[in-house]
Amino acid sequence: MCGFFASNDPTITKDSEDIINSRLAFRGPDGQSGMVFHKDWKLYHSRLSIIAPVEKFSQPFFSKTGNVLVFNGEILNFRELSIKYNIDQTDSDTEALNELLSIDGFDINELEGFFAFARFNRQGDITHCARDRFGVKPLYFHKRGDYISISSEASALSDLFKLDYEESALEEYKVFRAPVFSGSYFKDIQTVEPGTCLISGTFFDCKSYFTNNYINESEVSNKIHNTILDSLKSRLISDVPVGLLYSGGIDSNLLNEVCEEKLQKFTGGFSGDYDLELARNNNNSNNDNTILVEVSREKFKKRFFEMTKLRKEPLSVPNEVILSFLAEKWANMGGKVLISGEAADEFFGGYDRIYGWALRAENFEIDKFLEFYCYVPLDKIPDRIVKEVNDFFEPLQSMSPFEMVRYFFVKKHLPILFRRLDFSLMFSGIEGREPLASLNMFLLALKCNPNDLFKGALGKLPLRNLAKELISEEFAFSTKVGFPVDLGLIFREVPSKDKYENYQVWYDENIGAIV
Repeated sequence: MCGFFASNDPTITKDSEDIINSRLAFRGPDGQSGMVFHKDWKLYHSRLSIIAPVEKFSQPFFSKTGNVLVFNGEILNFRELSIKYNIDQTDSDTEALNELLSIDGFDINELEGFFAFARFNRQGDITHCARDRFGVKPLYFHKRGDYISISSEASALSDLFKLDYEESALEEYKVFRAPVFSGSYFKDIQTVEPGTCLISGTFFDCKSYFTNNYINESEVSNKIHNTILDSLKSRLISDVPVGLLYSGGIDSNLLNEVCEEKLQKFTGGFSGDYDLELARNNNNSNNDNTILVEVSREKFKKRFFEMTKLRKEPLSVPNEVILSFLAEKWANMGGKVLISGEAADEFFGGYDRIYGWALRAENFEIDKFLEFYCYVPLDKIPDRIVKEVNDFFEPLQSMSPFEMVRYFFVKKHLPILFRRLDFSLMFSGIEGREPLASLNMFLLALKCNPNDLFKGALGKLPLRNLAKELISEEFAFSTKVGFPVDLGLIFREVPSKDKYENYQVWYDENIGAIV
């Protein structure tokens, strides 16, 4: 897990190093490269050492032939690919990736893992600028004429080029809690789309996998345990300690039960929160090993302002703040990696209200989708945003309403979720890994007939059935409890009247913190 910057813009000089470091150093507490020059390129890398934590694999990484790579993430199958392509064995996924990208005909889609990287040949040409399939790792770029600048954090680009906030993005934030269509929060800064290389184009088009080629429920049940186990095993590959983000929900509990080794578990929240009290009861009754992190309102508020100042962006949801405290606790114990259960809801229909509506609907209705998805009432959504949503769904009319919604969650919502997890954990020097966001889990989920994903009003039926087998029926079919945060009490010492006032408080505080 790392952060990097690359630019061939002549306005970026050695004097720019302090600005870059101020925005990216937190992503690599194990070391920062400073400004490194390669032809016209200015490169920077900050490193959190997870695999092969030795000096010779520091970045920017120069190959023996003069190619240069800056890389954030993990390539989980680098050893298998090294054998396939007759690359000298190495303990470093960075070294292996640099060599793989030199091979004619190598397809980025062969990479299993989570990544963002940029690579340059010995002549100084950029050959790759790519981001993983589902957008687990962030990657932004800014173009100025013929020049391009690339960064793991948009804030570095906005500071260097003095770019203001994009009004349409802030407008989208109020509605969606993220810039769903604007690319980033800043003018003239775009995100590299998941599954895309800026140089060679799309290498993974998730839409092409939505084929309605469903298999029966029993086949899914037979495969789901092993698919989770295989994905989890690959995410446990590490030369440093790995822990588990643990809650009262299905996903983290399944990971805990399926895992063949005992992971240190972490749960946090305010006093009296459901997850915190459930974990406390389990600790007392079952001699569990979950570490509880109780956060006061004062600490929450202080950390909120620290995070928004560093990120220079609004936070998506309040849980980001809590996650940073869990990561901090693990980092102080010597840990560097936390496993989470992200992507299960998106893949398997876990957002019960919106997926349940889509399952029952004969036709897709924009207004119904917006009603379920947005943080403001329907009559408060700007016409421009309604049009953007309509334009997104218009080419999908051949899909069922359920698959249209599932495609939206994979394509648009999942990168938002990963962004907030990535920043929350990296704020405290921890890498997040998401076993349920593997390609094999995605492909298995798409083979599930939507009707087989629901039992009554509850989605994620294949995961619930596995939880029933491994834990209990009562737990498997319990209703999900949300994260209860009265933001009015935290920021204004006055309780919020309803959910929309609570949403407004969060919006106001975030916008106030950055603007």
